[in-house]
Amino acid sequence: MLAIHPMSAHPSAGRSHCQNCGSPLAGPYCWHCGQHDVDYHRSVGPILEDSLEGFLHLDGKFLRTVRWLFTRPGFLTNEFNAGKRVKYTQPLRLYIFASFLYFAISVFFVQKPAIVITRSPGATVVNGALVTPTPGAKPTPTPEPPAVLKKAVERLNRADKKDIDRELQHLIPTMAFFCLPIFGLILVLVYRGSGRVYVEHMIFALHIQAFYFLAALATELVQAAIRPLSQTLANLVAVAAFLGGAYLVYRAARVVYGQGRWKTLGKVVLVAALYAIVLIIGISLTAVSASLLAS
Repeated sequence: MLAIHPMSAHPSAGRSHCQNCGSPLAGPYCWHCGQHDVDYHRSVGPILEDSLEGFLHLDGKFLRTVRWLFTRPGFLTNEFNAGKRVKYTQPLRLYIFASFLYFAISVFFVQKPAIVITRSPGATVVNGALVTPTPGAKPTPTPEPPAVLKKAVERLNRADKKDIDRELQHLIPTMAFFCLPIFGLILVLVYRGSGRVYVEHMIFALHIQAFYFLAALATELVQAAIRPLSQTLANLVAVAAFLGGAYLVYRAARVVYGQGRWKTLGKVVLVAALYAIVLIIGISLTAVSASLLAS
């Protein structure tokens, strides 16, 4: 029996056979597996609709997707771009849920080092350590900012740190989400000539970012469990997780783009450096916004 989905507004791509299971098509949906015959390469709209619809519905599909995300780097991106989508959680839905888990849970496990500064005549104590100024040294004069910047700095100085942290927790997830299209553009530039369209690069970016959130959350949970026993061991876990994650991203890039070892390594490093600059700028602007909102 033909599956009917009256809520869908996306036109059929007009294929003769289902990309997912290969069954003959007699309409916009496959009678065998139910996949919609829509061309994701033409528009981001279908991805947004399919991803936001019921993204909190956890089932075997979600667990299967997370398993492949960690054990078969690049596999999910290739499957999605090849039209095999029914068996796996949609990339944007996966990203949203991974982002939600990370920002909702990690805040309870991240240790923020407190900086306690005590000043007295002739001495400054930072976290219990005496900081002795060099005899005869003159304090470095602070340049006078323009009037507009000066007013902004004064507002930031008046803001309460707890209010700033609260605003940051609200704004950082949004910042990370809006940096994703730039991630896709970086992939387009670095892998120009690969024959892939922007949406295909975005699918890879979504999978990589979802992997990062889930891996970072798992690392922080493990660190929180062993930190009371050994801070050194907790630090080693962080280093091992970083190296393992970097290797999996490298493997994913090789699988998706099919280039050689050294070429892939160079491009992964370049993409990471460019995206790090984007994130630094984004975090800086977000921090300023949080401070202004809190003041």
